[in-house]
Amino acid sequence: MDTVSIGSVTIAPLLDAPVLMNPRHFVPQHADAFLAEFGHQADERGLFTMAVTCYLVRSAGKTVLIDTGLGPRKRPGFPPGRLDEALRSAGLAPGDIDLVVHTHLHIDHVGWNTVEGAGGKPEVFFPRAEFVIQRQEWDYWMAPGRLDAPGNEHLRDCVEPLRHTGRIRFVNGETALDEHLVFVPTPGHTPGHVAIGVVDGRDRGIIIGDASHHPAQLIHPDWSPAFDVDPVQSAATRDALFERAISEGLLWFAGHWPHPGIGRLTLRDGRRVFEPL
Repeated sequence: MDTVSIGSVTIAPLLDAPVLMNPRHFVPQHADAFLAEFGHQADERGLFTMAVTCYLVRSAGKTVLIDTGLGPRKRPGFPPGRLDEALRSAGLAPGDIDLVVHTHLHIDHVGWNTVEGAGGKPEVFFPRAEFVIQRQEWDYWMAPGRLDAPGNEHLRDCVEPLRHTGRIRFVNGETALDEHLVFVPTPGHTPGHVAIGVVDGRDRGIIIGDASHHPAQLIHPDWSPAFDVDPVQSAATRDALFERAISEGLLWFAGHWPHPGIGRLTLRDGRRVFEPL
């Protein structure tokens, strides 16, 4: 799939990396039920394939990248990403990106913000881009004790180096990026987590970030991943977002669902289902 359109806005899915998910780590409280219901989708080890998909959006004359994947560094438990190759395949260089928009600041959404420069020092990968980040999200992760915590090397490598570049635009809550793109607060996975709403006339879509990680949550929105900061809030957010997508006929972009994660949610015999494009 190359691009899809929402009115004048075009959106292209860029696969950074496939990843494997173990339900016993992903949803430990519901792992047995997950495997009983969806085990036919797993490999012989009981692992499920998920995606790390970023979305390239062209809107109002700007080229916008929604999240930046895992990045080139080898992280424990993750493969290195290849967003750089996906961009080249789309005919783009890092300097062609005008805006980098973050749904949140987890490891698999900020990885290509920087690469290793001279002497191993982090160097911003997108030389012209402005980075748009929710202020609540930034303040949460940059707090002493989180920024320096073991396991948060991605914050020190890929987020904190942006601090003094003069290229961060902080926003709060439901803020418009342009006449077509707007932040949609979707808290729970992280405190400042947002989706990106896309609107042009009657055409509408939503890029959901990590509001949902797997289509199983259509049926079981309460199956909150272990890494949700507030699992009760994330479940309520997820359920409401599913209902909104169905009632408004939103084109759905889910970066961790099987790539490219694009389709529509609908009801079939009273049950929520995903119809991929």
